[in-house]
Formats: sequence, structure tokens, C-alpha cells
Amino acid sequence: MFIPLHFLRMVVISIVVMAAMIVYEHTVLGLSYIPEIAPRLVVYDILRSVVALLLSVALVHALWEDGLRIGSPIVPRLPTSRILMSLGVTLFAVWCAWLFSRNPQLFNALSLEDGPFEWLSALLLFVAAGFFAMVSISQPANARAGGGRQVWLACLAGAFFAFIFFVVGMEEISWMQRVFHVATPEAFIELNDQKEFNFHNISTGVSELVYYCGAFVLLVLLPFAGLFFRRRLGDGPMAAFLPNLFVLVASAPMAAFNCGRWGVLPIQMSMMMTVIILLVLANGALRNSLWQEFLLFAGVAISIVAIQELFLVEPARLVRLWDPTEYKELFVAAGLALYGGQVWWRLRVARPAAIAAHA
Repeated sequence: MFIPLHFLRMVVISIVVMAAMIVYEHTVLGLSYIPEIAPRLVVYDILRSVVALLLSVALVHALWEDGLRIGSPIVPRLPTSRILMSLGVTLFAVWCAWLFSRNPQLFNALSLEDGPFEWLSALLLFVAAGFFAMVSISQPANARAGGGRQVWLACLAGAFFAFIFFVVGMEEISWMQRVFHVATPEAFIELNDQKEFNFHNISTGVSELVYYCGAFVLLVLLPFAGLFFRRRLGDGPMAAFLPNLFVLVASAPMAAFNCGRWGVLPIQMSMMMTVIILLVLANGALRNSLWQEFLLFAGVAISIVAIQELFLVEPARLVRLWDPTEYKELFVAAGLALYGGQVWWRLRVARPAAIAAHA
């Protein structure tokens, strides 16, 4: 059984460093762990970013070293249609940043509760849930045809993701509270940060951290690790759940939309690791003379850095400090919908004989 020792060691070191910084910030600086404050250009904040960068480089390097123990990475090749779609997502992210720079009021209006982007985020999450529901429903037939244990695992995994993404989608629109004009119960008014009928705003900072970091692991870190691990998984049904490079590149702009939570170390590290991973992919594409892929990976990485810098330099222009996170959630939802579509597409015509051979 393969164990990524270098990566796990760096994860432990990162957790220890984060814990030490949490204690320092709480006891000396008097800060809560997940503060919603405008980014500052002070010595400690710069030091925190340097620590985040060092840990990010070390984690990506450790994952790369572990991967090389398995074999050479798969060449980062993408079909032209996927390149164009990924480029379209990045251009939309750049447009969102341009909109903020030109019209912060409209940037805010699009992200308000019951606004177009909130409903689009929920719709994309429901699309992701629908794909995984179809995956789960289709697997028992393959199991009866001799698909083996992996088919049942795929069925359970599909049901799990369908449930999670449906709940997250309903949380996004507060379970349609405002659609049906349902009053917020007193218990939620006292506990909920935004006085809404949902659970994630009972502890907004923690729920956002879990959601964003989980999305980073699923949509960026796993596809990168898949460059090494995909050959080991073969083509059984569970292999379909490993996101591909298209999901990574199309989801990557989500890493750029941070402002109020920028002081949280995992938020910084997810953005930095995304950029580092894209640069590693760009280097791999360049080595193999894949010029389209090189320009895409490098262009997305540069765009992420530029967009993030804009929010760090101009936080005072934001109508609400958390407006960029509403856009971040839109890109996360889009990435999850693409991921669900990828899994469903791979398994839609799964042959029971092939599945049994890899069970």
C-alpha cells in the first residue's frame, strides 16, 4: 500500500505551524482565528504570508516527490475544446475583477442574497448533485451484472456527493426561505450571523474555511496528484471519481477571490498552492512542447495573482468586505458541476465486464 510520507509529514508540520500562529494571534494580538478584516500591510501580516508561501512550496514539492516514487507524471495534455472552455472561465474571472475595479456597486449588486450569482451558484450545485444522483442510481444495475465491489463503492460515493452538494445548494439560498417568505425562527435569529434560515452562517468563518479548503483539495490538489496516481487506479468505476486536469484548470480561478479572510493561513495557502501547481503544470507542458497548454496554465496562474492583488490593494472600494467570497462560491460551484459531469460521463456506459476486471 502506497503512503505519501513526504506529503503527510509536511501536512503535520503545517498544522503545527498554524496552531502556533493561532496561539500567538489570540494571546498576543487579541485576534480570533478567522477574523473578517481588511487586509493590512504590516510586518506580522507580511510575515504570515511568507510563512504561507514557504509551506505551500514545501507541500507541493512533497506531493511531487511522493508521486515520483510511483512513476513519471502524466503529460499535462488537454483537448482544444477543454482549453477553450477553461480559458472562458478565466476570462470571466478577469471580467469580474474588472467589474469590481470599474463599478464596485454593480459588483456588489450581483452578489447580494437572492441575486443572480447566488442563484446561479445554487443551480450549479444542484446540477452537480443531479449528476452524482444519476451515477448512484445507475450503479446497482452494473452490480447485478457482475460489476463487483467497486460498483457498490461508486454507488455509495455518488449518493454521498449528491446529498452533500444538494444540502450545500439549499444552504446557499437559505432553503428557499425568501422564496416562500418563511420567517427565520427565533433560535436562528440569535445564532445566525445573517439572521437567515441556514446552518452555515451560525459559524460563518468555520463553515467557509471547511467549504473552501474542501473545494481546493477536491478540485485542485486531487487532480494534480492524479498525474501520478491515475495509472494505478486503472479504469474501474472508482477511478472515475478522480478529477482530471480540465476540472483543475477550470476551477482554479476560485482561488483568487479572497479579501476579508485573507489573514487565515489556509486561505492564503490554497491560493498560493493553486498558483504553484499551475506553474508546475506549465513547466511540464513547456518541456513537452505543448504550447497551448503552457499558455493556458501560465495565463491562469498570472490571472489569479493579478485578481488577488486587486482585492488586497483595494479593499476599501468593496461595498461589503465579503463580496469577493460570493464570487468565489460561484467558481467553486461551477467546478463541482464540471466534476459531477466528468464522473457521470465516464460511468454512463460502463461495461460490467470491464468493471469486474478491475474490482
